[in-house]
Amino acid sequence: MGLTLYKQTEYRGHHINIYYDESPESPREWSNIGTFYTTHHRYRTENEFDKDFDMEEVYVDGRPGHFRKTFLRDYIALNIYLYDHSGQAVSSAPFSCRWDSGWFGMVAVSVEAVKKEFGWDKITSYRRRKIKGYLQNEIDTYNEYLHGEVYGFQITSVSDDSEVLDSCWGYFGDAGLEQLKDECRDLIDNIITRQKEQEHTERLRIFGPELPFPEFAFN
Repeated sequence: MGLTLYKQTEYRGHHINIYYDESPESPREWSNIGTFYTTHHRYRTENEFDKDFDMEEVYVDGRPGHFRKTFLRDYIALNIYLYDHSGQAVSSAPFSCRWDSGWFGMVAVSVEAVKKEFGWDKITSYRRRKIKGYLQNEIDTYNEYLHGEVYGFQITSVSDDSEVLDSCWGYFGDAGLEQLKDECRDLIDNIITRQKEQEHTERLRIFGPELPFPEFAFN
């Protein structure tokens, strides 16, 4: 299967060829802080909501969207909404289209699990916001996965795009693209440094060290 080029840039005589990652790993396979609990009959990203929770215990009046305070004493959570029309998207806020979108579930982690993971004795409001930021990032990353906003790169010489000097895959979203570009520039710098060192070593092997002659040798 051919690679789909996203963008090509040039740096110090090398091409940074950025491609769409055609077979990325789902971020829900990673070691995440939160767990996705969903109720959709077709999309089962991780755990089924009804197997772990009772709607009446989680949401006010059993209607998704507004968490009960009693639930939030034991969990840190965000709602997940799904848009499904010619592709999928997820968000922690409702989508404007009421026909093709709706509540999907939640991403949640227990307070006890957070305390154990970070070695905290209690969860302050600042720490709760911090964990919610992590959960939001998990939703955003999964949304990038659904959108196909996952990339990889191949580094080649400008004079020969057929020889791949280095490559890597699995960069998600805009932040991943910036990381990719920084890493590629560092890799190219290292490639050029190694080439210069190799050329210097080869020159010494052929011609020997360039030793200065003492002044009396010319008298």
